Amino acid sequence: MKKLLIPFFMVYAVCLNGQERIPADLRNGQFYINILEPSLSYEMRLADMQSLLLTAGLSTLGEEDINEDFALGLIPMLQLDFRHYYPRKKVKKELRPNSGNFVGLVTGYNFASIADNLDFGEFDDEKAFFLGPVWGIQRNYQSGIHLSLILGGGFITGSNTDFDAHGIISFELGFVIGGK
Repeated sequence: MKKLLIPFFMVYAVCLNGQERIPADLRNGQFYINILEPSLSYEMRLADMQSLLLTAGLSTLGEEDINEDFALGLIPMLQLDFRHYYPRKKVKKELRPNSGNFVGLVTGYNFASIADNLDFGEFDDEKAFFLGPVWGIQRNYQSGIHLSLILGGGFITGSNTDFDAHGIISFELGFVIGGK
């Protein structure tokens, strides 16, 4: 039995060494401008591995009515994310501060639509508050490119919807504003 444990621990030690992890390097304050869903974000460091991200911008909503007509609208939104970064694998590419993997809590509010092609009233998700836990990755490259993916679920409630389960998915492509 001991002969079987020695190779197991050797493989385990090699795997641990191969998975060298580095902590997130958080800056005290950093701005992002996002292109896909036009918005401006500010990330503020709270502690060594925690930050708060405030985003204001436009979100797109799509909905199908009873006649199977698809409607699309532009919705102003405010969003606040609490993020706890955890160590990520060491990569060869040089990354700017505030890059890493995180778990967090997202909360926000969708305002009334400012542009839409609705014939049947309002979107279910407009004038609504949402909250939920998320997992995400954020990368800020030396070139100034900002990428972020957020996945999670939670609830939404508002004037057009009751307390409902809701998915939280966000993909951001944009630029880091200021500083290196």
